[in-house]
Amino acid sequence: MKKQVLKALAVVGMLAATGLSTGMAQAQTNCSVWLVESSRFMNVPFGAFMPDRAYVPGATNAANSINTVDLPVNVGVIKCGNELMLYDAGWKQEEYLKMTGSDHWAPLPEQLKMLGFSAEQVTKIVIGHGHWDHAGQLMDFPNAVLYVQREELKGIEWALNYPHPNIMAVNTDPGGCMRTPACGYTPLTLDEIYGKVLRGQAVIVDGRMEILPGVRIHPAFRSHTEGSQLLEVPTSIGKLVFGSDAYSSWEGIRDWMLANPQQTDSVQQFLAYEKCYKITGGYHNCVAAHEPLSYTEGYPLTKNSWVGPNGSRMAEIALAPGERSRKP
Repeated sequence: MKKQVLKALAVVGMLAATGLSTGMAQAQTNCSVWLVESSRFMNVPFGAFMPDRAYVPGATNAANSINTVDLPVNVGVIKCGNELMLYDAGWKQEEYLKMTGSDHWAPLPEQLKMLGFSAEQVTKIVIGHGHWDHAGQLMDFPNAVLYVQREELKGIEWALNYPHPNIMAVNTDPGGCMRTPACGYTPLTLDEIYGKVLRGQAVIVDGRMEILPGVRIHPAFRSHTEGSQLLEVPTSIGKLVFGSDAYSSWEGIRDWMLANPQQTDSVQQFLAYEKCYKITGGYHNCVAAHEPLSYTEGYPLTKNSWVGPNGSRMAEIALAPGERSRKP
């Protein structure tokens, strides 16, 4: 009996050391996954988004013939058993809409309703990072626990206290931060993030963490922001890895091209690409936040798509065994 107890304690110790709990020590289950377009940035200069694609001679992309591109803001909807979670949370502030020239914005709760879910059913939200276009609707999900990296909260503090008078963490002012490293942490979005933290509805993650069997958070520090993080999700079509702005472009991951250079440590971004290759066996299942080809045949993961509220787009990526299709 003593040996059995010691063996059990050793197993628990191993699980704790690897960031797992005894409840996670079971076979992973396939999850169902949908992607929804929270909003769309219109007429973005392509060189600011992916300079390699815009300027490398012979690059096979529409950037060779146009100077701007429209970029979706994608949010992952993930159902694992009875748990419903989001990867990223889009944005909603009207003043930011006017500032960026965005279009096709739709409230995430309405988009979930089209999938047959309610906002109250969401239990977890993992944000790739805390920028305003990815963490803007957190408080619209009253029962959801936020997962955010400790390094991201430190990065927000650094940005808010940046000493240069012409470099700010907010970009509601036309003369504000633009695309400097301190940019992107606007007041209303910080209300969403810290609202969850102060209500005790947040898990402050230190690096890697398994939050459901087979569903794992991986740190991608400085691949876009100080505390960027990826999410590994097992599905019927293989493992997916969500990357937010660390994976701004699926084409960029495929061709190993730099994206968002003004805010990115390029080495760390390529390491985040490599992480997806290691987990999924290639680039096909790397889920990008701002892929221009989303919801078209050109981006295979989202080819099974349709139009949602206010012209937003939605796609059914993978269904678990027994899960019904949510496509209208």
